[in-house]
Amino acid sequence: MATHFTPSKAHAASHHHSAAAAAAVPATATARLHPSAPPGSASAAAAALSTPHVLAASSPASSSAACPPAHNPIFVSPGAPWVQQPQRAAGAAAALGPEFRRARTTRTISKRTRGGWGGAGAQDRGRVSSAAAGRCVEKLLRVAPEDRRALGAALSSFRGELVAPEDYCQVLRDLGDRDKSAYRAFEVFYAALPLVGGGAVDKGKLLTAAIGALGKIGRPDLARRAFDSGIAGGYGNTVFAHSALISAYARSGLATEAMGVLESMKAAGLRPTTVSYNAVIDACGKGGVDLRFTLGYFRQMLQDGLCPDRKTFNSLLAACSRAGHLEDARTVFDEMIHLGSGRDIYTYNTFVDAICKCGNMELAMQVVLDMEANNVKPNVVTYSTLMDGFSKLEKYDDALKLRGKMKSLGIQLDRVCYNTLLAIYVKTGKYDEIATVCEEMESLGIDKDTVTYNSLINGYGKQGRFDMVAFLVQDMRAQGVAPSVLTYSTLIDIYSKAGMHGDAFNVYLDFKESGLKADVVLFSSFIDTLAKNGLVECALSLLDEMMKMGIKPNVVTYNTIIDAFGKSKILTEEDPEIGHMEIVGVYGGQIVRAANPVTRGGRSPIDVRMRRSQELFFILELFQKMVQQGVRPNVVTFSAILNACSRCNSFEDAALLLEQLRLFDNFVYGVAYGLLMGHREVWSQARSLFNQLGRMDSPTSSAFYNALTDVLWHFGQRQGAQQVVLEGVNRHVWENTWNEFCLDLHLMSCGAAQAMVHAWLLNVRSIVFEGRAMPEFLSILTGWGKHSKIAGSSTLRRVIEALLLSIGAPFQVERFNIGRFVSPSAVVAAWLRESGTINILLLRNERVQHANPSNLVPRLQALQL
Repeated sequence: MATHFTPSKAHAASHHHSAAAAAAVPATATARLHPSAPPGSASAAAAALSTPHVLAASSPASSSAACPPAHNPIFVSPGAPWVQQPQRAAGAAAALGPEFRRARTTRTISKRTRGGWGGAGAQDRGRVSSAAAGRCVEKLLRVAPEDRRALGAALSSFRGELVAPEDYCQVLRDLGDRDKSAYRAFEVFYAALPLVGGGAVDKGKLLTAAIGALGKIGRPDLARRAFDSGIAGGYGNTVFAHSALISAYARSGLATEAMGVLESMKAAGLRPTTVSYNAVIDACGKGGVDLRFTLGYFRQMLQDGLCPDRKTFNSLLAACSRAGHLEDARTVFDEMIHLGSGRDIYTYNTFVDAICKCGNMELAMQVVLDMEANNVKPNVVTYSTLMDGFSKLEKYDDALKLRGKMKSLGIQLDRVCYNTLLAIYVKTGKYDEIATVCEEMESLGIDKDTVTYNSLINGYGKQGRFDMVAFLVQDMRAQGVAPSVLTYSTLIDIYSKAGMHGDAFNVYLDFKESGLKADVVLFSSFIDTLAKNGLVECALSLLDEMMKMGIKPNVVTYNTIIDAFGKSKILTEEDPEIGHMEIVGVYGGQIVRAANPVTRGGRSPIDVRMRRSQELFFILELFQKMVQQGVRPNVVTFSAILNACSRCNSFEDAALLLEQLRLFDNFVYGVAYGLLMGHREVWSQARSLFNQLGRMDSPTSSAFYNALTDVLWHFGQRQGAQQVVLEGVNRHVWENTWNEFCLDLHLMSCGAAQAMVHAWLLNVRSIVFEGRAMPEFLSILTGWGKHSKIAGSSTLRRVIEALLLSIGAPFQVERFNIGRFVSPSAVVAAWLRESGTINILLLRNERVQHANPSNLVPRLQALQL
C-alpha cells in the first residue's frame, strides 16, 4: 500500500551551503536509477503534458542559441497549464484526485542557496572593481542606515576614486551580500545616481545592481520602489532591471509578483532572456505554485528559442521537490544530461531531497552512490538531507549511522545537521545525548538558532515536558534568539493538544505584541485551539480576520473548523457547569474574557438539537467557500463532515447535506449519500472508492472508514455499517483487530466497533456450530482511557459495555484490566446456541431503496448555494 509522507521543511534544497559546479556527467551515468515508468504511472503534472513538442520558429532577434527539443513529454503541451481548468462535473469519471488523498500539503517557503544567480549583475559579469569600492563599502557600513545625509557624504568622498558605473554597482552588490539593513542600500542607490553621469545605460546598470542587492536583503518592496523610479526616470525599461526584480521577488517566494513582472516585461516590448525565465521558474517553485504553471514557463522558454542552462533545471528540480512530484523530478534529472547541462552538487542534493520527501530512502542512497561514481562528492548538505529523510520515517538508527559516516569522512556537522540530531534525540527521549550535542555545538562555536529551539520545543512539548518548554522559551530570549512565527505556532499547537488552552491563548497574545506577520500555520493552530475548546464562533471570527489580512486559509484550516461543529459546548438546563464557566473569545483580533452567556435557565434539549441542525448548514457554507477559493477538500474534510453528521440527530438534515455535497464531488459524497439512503446499487461504486482508499496511509484510511461507519450506525443503517467494517477488515485498514477468539477495538470508532462486535460474535457462532475447539476464554479489548483527561473514562469502553449488556452477551470486565471484557468460551458457546441469539446478532437497515431517478436528483431549491 502506497504511503504518503509529510514532506520536510525543504531542508536540503534550501540549505545555506553551495558548492562549485562539478564537471558534466556522462549521459548514461545514472540510467540504472531511472527505469522507464509504465504507462499511467506518471504524476498528474506529467499526465497533463503529453503532446510531442515542436519547437517554435526561433526569432531572428533571439540572442540565445537554438536549443534542441525536449525529448520527454513532461515539458510540452499545446494548452497553457496556467489557465484554470473547468471544475470536474458531478458525473465525471470516478477517481480520487491528489488533493483528496492529502497529497497536497501546506509547506513552509524556504530560502534557496544564494549565489550563482546572476540576475542583478548579469550585465556586469567579468568586470573587476577597484580597491576603492571595498574601502567605500567599509565606510558606508559604519554609517547609520537612516542617516541619508551621512551616507551621501561618505559615498561622495570616494567620487574621485570610484569608476562609474562599475564600482558603484559593486558597492551595491557588496552591501546586498554583507548588510542587514535594506535602507542603507536603498539610500546609497539614490545617492549614487547623480555620481554615475546622465547616461541612461549607466543608470540602468546601477538600478539593476540596487534591485539585486535589495532582493538579497529580503526587501522586494524596496526593490520595486527603485524599479518604479527607474521606469519613471527613463532608465529602468531594460531586460536586466526586469530580470533583477523578478529575482528579488523569487528570493522571497512571491511568485504572483514575479509572474506579473514577466508579463509587464513582454507588454513593454522586451524579450525575456534565460535569466528572466530562470527567475520566474525559481519564484514559482519557492512560492508553492502548481507545478503545471512552473512547467508552463519552461515551455514558453523553449518556444522563445532560449536554451535552458543548469540553473533552469536546478530550479525545476527544486520545484518538483517542493511539490513532492518524484516522477517529475526524475524526468528533470535525466533531461539535464540530454540537453548537455550536466549536474552539480546542488542538482544532486535537490534531487536527493525530492526523493527523501517521498520516503524512498533506498533510491536516495543509490543516487548518493551515483554521485560518488561521477566524481561529485557528497557534502554536509547531502548527508543532512538523508538524516532528515530517515528521521521522518522514524528510522532513527539509520539516521544516526550517517552521522558516524560523516565523521569517518571528515565532514564537519553544521547547525542544520545538529538540529536534525537534536530532533531525533528528543523524539527518542535520549535526553543525555541532547545535552552532549548542545555542548558539542557550543564548543565548536555553533550557536543555537531559531530552528534549534523550535525543534527542542516541539520535541519536549510532544513528550509532555512542559517544564523544559518553559525553560527553552526563557533561554531563547536570554540568548537573544528572536522567536519566529513557527515558534509561536509550535507553542500554540503543543499547548492546545495538551488541553492547556489558557497557555495557548497567552502565546497568541505574546505573538500579537511581537510585531511579526502571522501566517496560515499560526492562524490554523490558533483556530484549532479555539475549535477544540468548543468556541466555534470564535474560530469563525478568527477565520474572517485571517482573510481580511490577506492570508488565504488552507485545507487544514477549514478541516479544523468543520470538525469542531457538533463538538462545541452547548449547555443544557441540567448541566452543573452553568453559572461557573468563563469563556474566551476573539473579537477584532483581541482576546477578551466574558461571563458565560448561558446562565439563566440554560438551553433546552430542543434548542440543542436545533443548534446541531444549524451547524450542518454552516458546514455547507464553509465547504462552498473552500471550493470558491480554490481550496480542494480532501479525505480529512470528508471524515470531518461525516463525523459532524454523526453528532446530529436529524437524519433529514444529514441526508440533505450529503446530497448537496454531491454537486461538488458525486463520486465520494455520492457513495456516502447512497449508503445512508440504503441504495443497494451504490455498492459497486463504494468498492471502487475503497480500492482507491487502499493507496492512502493507514491512519487516514482508518479515519475514513470510522467516520463512514459511524454515520451509518448512528442513523440506523446497521447492516450497511457492518458491510463497511468488513470491507475495512478484509483490506487490513485496522492493524491486528480481527482474531477468531480475541477482538481488539483500540483503533476503531464507536459505530465501527459496535458493528465489528456483531460480526465477530456471528463468526464465533459459526465456529461453535462447526464443533471446532476454542480457548478457555474469549476477550474483547477496548482500552481503558489512559490518554483521557480522566483515566478510565474511555468512551469506547462505555459504549461496548452498554452494547454487550443490551444484547445479553455474557462478557464481564476483567478484574485487573478495565479495558478488557472476557468470558469463558463455554458460557459464550451456550449463549450462542440459544435460538433467539441469532436474531439479536443479525443487523438490519432501517431503510432500503432501489435506484430511483427522482431520489438521485439533488434538491437544489432546498438550500441556497
